[in-house]
Amino acid sequence: MKFLREDTGAAAQAIATSICDGLFAGKRVLWLASGGSNIAVEAHVMDMVRDHAKGKLHSLAILPMDERYGQPGHVDSNAQKMRDAGFDPGEATWIDVLMHDVPLDQTVSFYDDVASAALANAGIVIGQFGMGDDGHIAGIKPGSPATEQDGSTVAGYEWNDYTRMTLMPAALRQITTAYLLCYGADRKKPLERLKKKELTFKSLPALLLYELPEVYVYNDQLGNKE
Repeated sequence: MKFLREDTGAAAQAIATSICDGLFAGKRVLWLASGGSNIAVEAHVMDMVRDHAKGKLHSLAILPMDERYGQPGHVDSNAQKMRDAGFDPGEATWIDVLMHDVPLDQTVSFYDDVASAALANAGIVIGQFGMGDDGHIAGIKPGSPATEQDGSTVAGYEWNDYTRMTLMPAALRQITTAYLLCYGADRKKPLERLKKKELTFKSLPALLLYELPEVYVYNDQLGNKE
């Protein structure tokens, strides 16, 4: 895990380069995208990939790392927020897991099927993470049911803010290159805990990142020498 004190522009360039390198190598690339503060960066990454990998986008699939359950296009949906930010996948495949507007269990089942197929077909899996001030990644909140079960690809559960759906550790461990983007003073403590490997996965889900083969932590608080 490499901690890089660099801005979001540098992070976006690195992610776009990874995606484009995979596409030009003839690989099927799966990009797992996050919500929240990552959305504006993802729109920028997509613009760069669309400009630099023309004719290759058919080999790129984009799937949410997590989503908030509700009707398609609801105000808190990560997919809708990406649309509002101008995210334009061009010829790439971008799946909105809320598209069928069905009950939670059926939506989770659809999400699970799509994610399982996408992971199985991918030659490269790039994960773009954010981390909450509570140390959560994807939709895996500390102490939530998503920290207590493993083996499944997707879980859905009620929490105190949203009804959440998330890729589970078994799916996230298939990521080949991960980027964690973490900015703001309120992220310093969870970043320090991540770097020191404090707490447990159940208390600090971001610790899962240590199980991935290649991880870059772009932030404004810590560098590798600190």
